Amino acid sequence: MKILCLHGFGSSGAILEAHMANLQRELDPSFELVFVDGPFECERGPGVPEYQPGPFFSHTQGYSPAHIAQAVDYLEDILEDEGPFDGIFGFSQGAALTLSYFYQQQAAARPFKVRFACLFSTAMPCSPDVDLGDTIISKLRALEYDITDRARCNGDLTIVEQEFVDVLQQTIVDAAIHDSPLPWIDLDAYRYGERDAVPRVMYPSILAQKIQIPTIHVWGQNDFEYMIKMAQVGRSICEESMAKTVLHTGLHDIPQRQTEIKAVLRTIDWAAIQV
Repeated sequence: MKILCLHGFGSSGAILEAHMANLQRELDPSFELVFVDGPFECERGPGVPEYQPGPFFSHTQGYSPAHIAQAVDYLEDILEDEGPFDGIFGFSQGAALTLSYFYQQQAAARPFKVRFACLFSTAMPCSPDVDLGDTIISKLRALEYDITDRARCNGDLTIVEQEFVDVLQQTIVDAAIHDSPLPWIDLDAYRYGERDAVPRVMYPSILAQKIQIPTIHVWGQNDFEYMIKMAQVGRSICEESMAKTVLHTGLHDIPQRQTEIKAVLRTIDWAAIQV
């Protein structure tokens, strides 16, 4: 079984391979894991030790629809050129990109080029669709709405618009408040500037349909709360009957305890036999 493995921001295929060593040792010998680097060299990512030499890579140059479309196209090329693959193992940014790819394929009525995915510590998933949430974003910009201002009276917002703001505040805004080294954007983009540059975050009620492919969602119970929320958002945009969750005792990382690795492997076995 051939699996494409996608690292997080500011990491590399080699670094992810080292982090997955314990899990890989427990996999059935029939599994072949293929680790690739993102196409863009960047700074050291969060959680990458100082002693770890570079270079470091990102799958995206940014999070606008155009940037996400570029990253999805690159992922499609890898799946085509180095496949066929049975599944994807994605970590953080790599997990979020996997969800972007799945949703893009589904929205365009194109087949998935894998059968399942196991997603570790998913970062905030974004869409390449410039029209996604555009009505809400236009309203916020007309109001010059500061999404970082939790004290603002929200009487001007509908329930749907307020949900959009809540999702942003619980994820990317909280990350910025806590001085997270995770890459993101200027949060003022939701107030002014080029509208097409605003990231189109994905969450259930803004999507036409949920992602219809078996997915496994793994995250650390001791990760930052905003990172847990991002992983939960990633889980929520996948069809409930086709998704499973595995929690572990770590932080923003791959499970290392054998009992937790075994739990992940059981769900991988489940996903691999789904039709």
